[in-house]
Amino acid sequence: MSKQLVSPKKIYCIDTALILFNSFSTSSNLDRLLENLVFIELKRRSFEIFYYKDKNECDFITRKDNKIKEAIQVCYDFNSNNKESEINGLIGAMNRFNLKSGLILTYNQEDKFIIENKKIILKPV
Repeated sequence: MSKQLVSPKKIYCIDTALILFNSFSTSSNLDRLLENLVFIELKRRSFEIFYYKDKNECDFITRKDNKIKEAIQVCYDFNSNNKESEINGLIGAMNRFNLKSGLILTYNQEDKFIIENKKIILKPV
């Protein structure tokens, strides 16, 4: 049986200009801004949205019609510094929700690979 935590919560902004206006300009803001844009699009598509956290975190778990549809990670630039944490978070969620494939959304990168018999698709937003 799973338990849904009431907090901590992730907060997203409906107007991404507010993020830029109220923050210092750093590369980590690009990650947050891209994640925020993905959140807005998932909401527009009427998904219920959760995040998964165990040993690692997966940015988005989408559900529609009471069924888990996708596990999604978002990172502006998928590179050697974040590759392990992004993949581990995604694989953890895929294992937990019995998903055969997962998605890593980036600014402009594209690739496909198999890890632990799970298909991971890397694609630009």
